[in-house]
Formats: sequence, structure tokens, C-alpha cells
Amino acid sequence: MSPTRTVRATSRPTPPRRNTRLAVILGALLAGCGAGPGDGAPARDRAPAAVTGKVWHWERTVMPAETVESPAPDRYTLELAPNGRLLVRADCNRGTGTYRIGAGTIAIGPIATTRMACPPGSLDASYLRDLQRAAAFFVESENLFIELPVDSGTMRFAPQR
Repeated sequence: MSPTRTVRATSRPTPPRRNTRLAVILGALLAGCGAGPGDGAPARDRAPAAVTGKVWHWERTVMPAETVESPAPDRYTLELAPNGRLLVRADCNRGTGTYRIGAGTIAIGPIATTRMACPPGSLDASYLRDLQRAAAFFVESENLFIELPVDSGTMRFAPQR
């Protein structure tokens, strides 16, 4: 008969605490490299109070295929009153209408406007059309962004100064 060999289970020695401390320090440093609150990235405010009671000037609409710049932001304005009514200026026309707003969501329209003939090159019709397609909003770095449905574009507004 051959000799039997007994194997005893031995526990591994615990790693030195220095390695554990190093891992914690490295983890904290790497976590600080990611984007998150307090890292300097502007916060997006989706509260209705962030947009109501102010006059906003339309600067541009960015769409997947093009960017439409407002030729005169002071001639394309939007004011959302806290009571659900809105006032707009669309180049040479003015209008009023209603809107519904929630945390990050907005629905605008219908909007009734005057029907003056604006000069050639006016963007009044496309501005009003896009406003009435609004689906969502947020405020970032003092600017209002209105998102159009299905990633079709984002309207950017600056506050009146």
C-alpha cells in the first residue's frame, strides 16, 4: 500500500493594509475624473419656474441636417406667463396662445398671430411652426432649450437683458 498524503488547507495571508489604502485612493481619484454634479458641467434645470415670467430671445434652432440662425433675436421672442398664457413676437407679427408645462415637458399652442407680411427672408412661419412642435425643455447656463419631438431639433433662447 502506498503512503497516504494528508493535505491541510491553509489560509492565505491577508494583504498588507498599504495595498487596500492604495486601492481606495486610486478609486477616489478615478471617480473624480468622471462627469457628474459639481465637476464644472452646467446643471440642467427642468423646473417650470425656471422659464416662466421671463422674455426669451430665439437665437437658433439646431437640427440634424442644418442650423437655422435667428437673423435678429430681439424680433423673435417668447414669454411664458405663469398662468399658462404665452406671448410671442415672430419678426413683424405678434401673437398669443396657451401652453402646458411640467418638469421638463412643454406643449405650446395653438398660437394666434397678426398676419402682417414680413420682409423677404423672415423666419416667422418656421419659428411659429417649431414653437408649436415643442415637446421638452431645460435651462442650462441661463439659456432656454426647447426640444422638438423625435430628436428633430432644439431651439435655443437667451434671456432678455
